Amino acid sequence: MEAYTYYVKKGDNNRVAELPKLDSADGLIAVTITSIEKDYFLENWGLYYWDSNGELQSPQELPSHSQAMLRLTISNQADQIKELTTDNIQLKADNEALKTGNEELKSANELTQQGLMEAVDYLSSQLTPASTTTGTDSTATSSAAPASSEASES
Repeated sequence: MEAYTYYVKKGDNNRVAELPKLDSADGLIAVTITSIEKDYFLENWGLYYWDSNGELQSPQELPSHSQAMLRLTISNQADQIKELTTDNIQLKADNEALKTGNEELKSANELTQQGLMEAVDYLSSQLTPASTTTGTDSTATSSAAPASSEASES
């Protein structure tokens, strides 16, 4: 990994007081910045500070760009992507199961309707002969009654 040396002035509040410079000069302190943190340092130089051990620290208000933090961030994002992918696969499987269940319900509904129609047809066919028989019996009874009447008159 490439490293860059910048020269900075330490302010009264232990923060970097001026824009980092590439050339050494009196009153400036040399600091080494990694290639990963270079742009970050140049954009936010006024927030960097020296700790009690005299080491330059990245600002606490801003996320760290150290390799460990970047790896952790990438790892966390990979875990989130994996979890979302797993959830998405499960949702697709659930959706397919619902589609299959819906198709089975439609098929069962069609069979039920077909069975009901057959039952109605069967019951209708059973009712028709019963009315004919009742009508024949009535006719038979009414025709028999006058015959009896005639017989009794003679």
